Amino acid sequence: MISDYKQNVLLEVDSINEMELALTAFNSKRALSPVDKDLQFKKVGDCRLLIDTKSPSSIYYNRIKGFGLNDLNKIDEILANYDSEQITPCFDLTPNNINMEVAKTLMSKGFYCAEQLVFLEIAPHFDEYENNKEIKLVKVTKENVVEFLHLIARSNEMEIVDELINRKAEYFVEPIFQNYIAYIGQEAVGMGSLFIHEQKGYIANDFTFPSHRGKGVQKTLLHHRIKAAKEMGLTKIYTDAEFGSASHNNMLKVGFRTIFINSFWMKD
Repeated sequence: MISDYKQNVLLEVDSINEMELALTAFNSKRALSPVDKDLQFKKVGDCRLLIDTKSPSSIYYNRIKGFGLNDLNKIDEILANYDSEQITPCFDLTPNNINMEVAKTLMSKGFYCAEQLVFLEIAPHFDEYENNKEIKLVKVTKENVVEFLHLIARSNEMEIVDELINRKAEYFVEPIFQNYIAYIGQEAVGMGSLFIHEQKGYIANDFTFPSHRGKGVQKTLLHHRIKAAKEMGLTKIYTDAEFGSASHNNMLKVGFRTIFINSFWMKD
C-alpha cells in the first residue's frame, strides 16, 4: 500500500509533468528559430512521446516521458517511432520510474544517464525582501516586445530578422506568458518569464547578462514573479534548474522546495 506521503509526492510529480508538457508545447510555438517547430505527441503504453521532425537534433523536443517498468516490452515500438524519422530521442525519467531493470533495458539499447534536472515548487505569497534599489522591472507588452526579442537573441548570441519578430511577437505578450525585463539605469541587464496553465505558474527563461551577475538581478525577478502569481490567484509555482547550479541555489534561497530530480538517458 502506498503511504499518504508518497501518494502526495507522486501527485506533485504528475502535476509538474503536465505543466512542463504544456510549457514545452507553448515553447515550440514561440521558439525563435527560422524553421517553425512541428511538435507532435503520441501515446504508447504509459509513455508520452514528443516528436519534432523539424528539430531532429533537439533532445528537448524529442523526449520520451513516463517510461518505466510497465513499458519495458514496448521499448522497440517506442524507438521505432523515432528511428523512422532518423531521430535519436532522450528518455526523460522521474525517480519513481527508474530501477535496476529499467536501467538495464535502457543500457541494452545504448542509453545512459547523462544529465539530471531538479524540479521545485513554492506557494505564491507576498513578502518583503531587500533588493538592489537600482534594479527596475518592466513587464513586456506590445510596446516593448521587439526590444525583448532582441534581448533574447543577444542572450543566445543569435541573429534575428524582422520577419521572424513579426511572426513570433504575439506569443510573448499572451496573458499565459508573462515576461519581464530588468534594468539598471537605461541598460537591460536580465530577463525572466512566468508561464501560466490551469491556475498554476512555471518560472522559466531566467537570464542575467554576464557583466551584471552577482547584483541580485535574478533574486529581484524571482520575488517579483512570486508576488505577481499571488496577485493573479495562482495556487502553485513550479520551476526547474540544473542540480547544484547557481539557479538552483537562487531558487532555494527564495523559498522553493525540491520535489524530485529527473534523469535524462541519452545516446552518445
